Amino acid sequence: MLGRCVVGRVVAVCSVLAISGCATWDSPAAPIEPRFSDGVSPSAPGDVQGPDDELRALVQGMLRFAPPDQVGAFLSGGESAASGAPQALRVADGELQPVPSESDDGTAVLAETVTEAATESATEAATEAVGDLWERIRSGFAMPDLKSALVEQNRRRYLAHPESLQRMFERGNRYLHFIVEELERRGLPMELALLPFVESAMNPVALSHARASGLWQFIPETGRRYELSQDWWVDERRDVVRSTRAALDYLQAIHAMHGNDWFLALASYNWGENAVARAVRQNRARGLPGTYLHLQMPRETRHYVPKLIALRQIVAQPNRYGVTLPELPDRPYFTSITKTRPIDLALAARFAGMPVEEFLSLNPSHNRPVIAATRDKQIRLPTDRVDAFMQAMARHVEDGESLVSWQPYELKAGETLAQVARRSGIDAAGLMQANGLSPGAEILPGSVLLVPSVEVPDEARLRSFDGPRIRERVRTPARYHVVRQGETLASIARRHGITVAVLSGLNGERSGVQPGQRLLVRAASTRTVERSLAGGTGGSSSRAIRGGAMR
Repeated sequence: MLGRCVVGRVVAVCSVLAISGCATWDSPAAPIEPRFSDGVSPSAPGDVQGPDDELRALVQGMLRFAPPDQVGAFLSGGESAASGAPQALRVADGELQPVPSESDDGTAVLAETVTEAATESATEAATEAVGDLWERIRSGFAMPDLKSALVEQNRRRYLAHPESLQRMFERGNRYLHFIVEELERRGLPMELALLPFVESAMNPVALSHARASGLWQFIPETGRRYELSQDWWVDERRDVVRSTRAALDYLQAIHAMHGNDWFLALASYNWGENAVARAVRQNRARGLPGTYLHLQMPRETRHYVPKLIALRQIVAQPNRYGVTLPELPDRPYFTSITKTRPIDLALAARFAGMPVEEFLSLNPSHNRPVIAATRDKQIRLPTDRVDAFMQAMARHVEDGESLVSWQPYELKAGETLAQVARRSGIDAAGLMQANGLSPGAEILPGSVLLVPSVEVPDEARLRSFDGPRIRERVRTPARYHVVRQGETLASIARRHGITVAVLSGLNGERSGVQPGQRLLVRAASTRTVERSLAGGTGGSSSRAIRGGAMR
């Protein structure tokens, strides 16, 4: 480990593992279920949206949240960090944290100085010889060979798209060191470091049709089982550190479940451990081997392990296959710093002197324009940007500037969302997107939203804000049915879940039908609904207040 983490003195440069990887991560006691509720993994070609397109879409969404006069700085990362005293850091509870001082109002702010020892440690770390992480990965390969023609088939498929392969490997530059450290700490085979390439093309914001998300493609249910928070503020399935630890917990559990057979464990990760266990039992009942290559599996699972082994072959012998691997230094790419106050995402990116796309690539779990201190107390930064971030933030606070520009706001009687958006300096579509609302939703007075504030925001109100509470007018259109040959009022009523009397009443007390006739089976209606978006990926809670049908 090249990073330094010295207890008893402040250190400015520290390995992310030495900072945040020391805490014990216990596997949940709940029974393990398949990751994919429908048995579909996103690793098939075309199933995961393009990594660059996904991140670009996230950036474009965040651009809506930046005030017009700050868009340029938001994209570029702003000017270089403001001059000022650097932030003092300390190691506490296994993490790198700012040393707080108290402001006049009792709010924790940044300290003014960093010790000389910290500066010396940073210089020493910067001049240490750096090894090759690819070589470290190769030396840890430990899985057996897989004698299957599908390995060669998938290797040819990867090699047929050298530009895509190169981009995928380059994306790994940010995350692989942390994954490798975590694998070594657990004594796991280094082939697992390549698994996110198979799962998500090493894209932390990848989202599959099965709603699996992140580098390791957790579906919501399994993510919650492994304590990955998914709410209005964050989706930790996209958090690089937390999702990696959760994925390795899961892999270790299913590895033990299947008699320490890594190929069966990997098949379970893709298909579900119960499905694999059932296939093994069926084979043994027929007198057949219960090994991976002998199981009856979906096509995707048959290709899943061969894809991983094909990537191992390419990484193990890149020259043989005409591949030039991107340079990958064996040193931590990012550092996790702990914060105690909320901060605008755009402002955090500017403090670090980073383009927002780069900042989001390390902090992809955040759903909103504000990084809420109550939901996620950590920000991940390139190790060489920590000092600049601390200096810029210290100067900002010293100047009496707020770290947040968004505040909960309740729409008043007679006020529209468009009026609030205009007054806040953004468009209505941007305000709706910032709050996770569907385009075209008719938002009513009494709704509580997160809104850019023209006054100095109250951080206490922001800390207690779980998510929008919405009053919405929902209009349901009428539904019709065209009568087909042989249908009767009774059969049509059954089909649409209504009684014959209701169907007849909706259509002028009709007693019979003829083919080709158009019947009203549900009247148009309007109702007012209250709902809270504070819940997670599973959806919001709602209740109807009042409503009525319109003929």
